[in-house]
Amino acid sequence: MKFKVAIDAMGADNAPEPEIIGSIEYIKNFDDTIIYLIGPKDIIEKKIFKIYHKHFKNIEIYHADEVISTNEKPSDALKYKKNSTISIGLNLHKENIVNAFISAGHTGAVMAFSIFTLGRIPNVKRPAIGALFPTLEGSNLVLDVGANVDISPQILFQFGILGATFYSIIFNKPNPKVGILSIGEEEVKGNQVVLEARKLFENSDLNFIGFVEGHEILSNKADVIVMDGFVGNTLLKFGESVFFSLIRMLKKEVKKNPIHLLGAFLMKGAFESIKKHADFEEYGGAPLLGVNGNVIICHGRSSYRAIYNAINVSKKLYQSKLIEKITEKINSFKI
Repeated sequence: MKFKVAIDAMGADNAPEPEIIGSIEYIKNFDDTIIYLIGPKDIIEKKIFKIYHKHFKNIEIYHADEVISTNEKPSDALKYKKNSTISIGLNLHKENIVNAFISAGHTGAVMAFSIFTLGRIPNVKRPAIGALFPTLEGSNLVLDVGANVDISPQILFQFGILGATFYSIIFNKPNPKVGILSIGEEEVKGNQVVLEARKLFENSDLNFIGFVEGHEILSNKADVIVMDGFVGNTLLKFGESVFFSLIRMLKKEVKKNPIHLLGAFLMKGAFESIKKHADFEEYGGAPLLGVNGNVIICHGRSSYRAIYNAINVSKKLYQSKLIEKITEKINSFKI
């Protein structure tokens, strides 16, 4: 049976080109996938023909005449934009016409529509957005990165369950290490939410390794690091800015000296490897964990490569039965 995924074709900053190219390049390599591009049908058809000069049998175009802009309130979009690309794509998922939904559009709207349309997995208190951070030897998962600002110890504990289940599927690691971000390694440090959550982790069968400090986030101390959405979102955006700022500073310094320029040329391969390892597009986007469906939220700056990789991740999550595994794990704890 073919995997089917709906993609918000109007979500990215340069939409619909990244969504179209990412989708078509994917089906050219994998004929076991059918992709539904959601958006204005005439615009999408014209763009496909302009780029490829032909149509593709595993690409379906599902018309939607409304797009949610980044400056709209999610609550307003939920009320007034029932025919938006996000709403229609998620309804296709709810009706089991597709197995997953991907959008590089308004994060808050994707979150709101996902909860409203798909609902939460039973007993999940709050869905969380996860983000993969590069480490010295791989990647770790940080969550929540923006969905929940105010949380309880029980919600923080559930983030650990959601994150560990996702991480074990993506990286084929059955018992990933889980830590809580805090201001020190000592058991007495941290706010009340963090201290109480620690007790829940210690009494669970998760591979809990204790508190993780800020300077350890990019180390290999933990595979999954949990925190509230305020801290997580700040951390995510700061991390993105640091990476791109370092690249710009490096280029500026290299141009000042011919010897540095030669050295940079000789180091080109190493720089490319580092860039690839740190690139958010390698995994396509951030999973929305805890909703009753497979939803991937991509960056607004996503290129076709990010969309391509997001399709691949969404397929892996579906085939690995992520929802069923989270449901089983959540129900094993009385929280």
